[in-house]
Amino acid sequence: MAVGFLTFISGLFGWIYFLAWSASFYPQPLLNWRRRSTSGTTIDFPFINVLVYTPLLSHLSHPVGLSPCRPGILDPITTTQDPSPYPVQFISILILNTNSLEIRAQYAARHRGLESTVQFNDITFALHALFLSIITTSQYFAPSLWGFTPNSGNRPSRFILGVAAGCITGVLLTCVIVASSPGNDAVYDWVALDIVYAVGYVKLIVTLIKYTPQIVTNYNNQSTDGWSISQILLDLTGGVLSVSQQAIDSYQLRDWSGITGNPVKFALGNISMVYDTIFIIQHYVLYHDSEKPQSSDRENQRLLDEERRAERSE
Repeated sequence: MAVGFLTFISGLFGWIYFLAWSASFYPQPLLNWRRRSTSGTTIDFPFINVLVYTPLLSHLSHPVGLSPCRPGILDPITTTQDPSPYPVQFISILILNTNSLEIRAQYAARHRGLESTVQFNDITFALHALFLSIITTSQYFAPSLWGFTPNSGNRPSRFILGVAAGCITGVLLTCVIVASSPGNDAVYDWVALDIVYAVGYVKLIVTLIKYTPQIVTNYNNQSTDGWSISQILLDLTGGVLSVSQQAIDSYQLRDWSGITGNPVKFALGNISMVYDTIFIIQHYVLYHDSEKPQSSDRENQRLLDEERRAERSE
């Protein structure tokens, strides 16, 4: 009875965190639309998301093998569920399930014949995240298209551009190494599978840094005005439930290797929850009293600008 209940709770948590993470992409573009402005935020966060999710497009267009499992991203090495919405193997799993028999064979050779599977919610999450990230990025790159007032955060920072350039360079170098390798032994040689993992590690690097520019912006402004706290609360909800699901699954399997076996990976996989906590402290504690006055001042300034434009047009 207890085992069945825990299985039900684990599955329920899986669906809830999937929905929470999916919903977390909506609050920011909706808030921007309501304010008719992206002021108080930077383009770095949605821009770097687009950079990461774009490589999925060519791979998701091919048929994939779907597993009728409950929501949860499978770790291809341990075959336990990874609690992170951004695991290193997330992209790898999707690519491995395309028509590339060569890559699938290479994966099986390195992992004792195990095959990787991708679930329906993994694909829908990736496509959905890419679409919403593109929408949000367009609000910064093309504010006039949305009727927004341009602001200083409409261009990616040097930091994010540097990270993007470094990640792209790393993947390209991996491609060159693979192309120059004999590739006779999938276990010891550089093969196409290593390109897949290189893209996966780019996702991990992005997870480590993509929130930093907004935290710095909030600090410089001494305010979180313009930054949607709802997306942070949804992301944190998904993270907590995902970790809870992994704990339940590990308890049922009597196998805690998913947590204790690689604590560094576990910590990196949940770094977004640390950032979520920082944003919550900024919004509700550090800059709580500054929100309403600054928001009111900016709204008044926007109305004055509109009145001036109307007077000039008359």
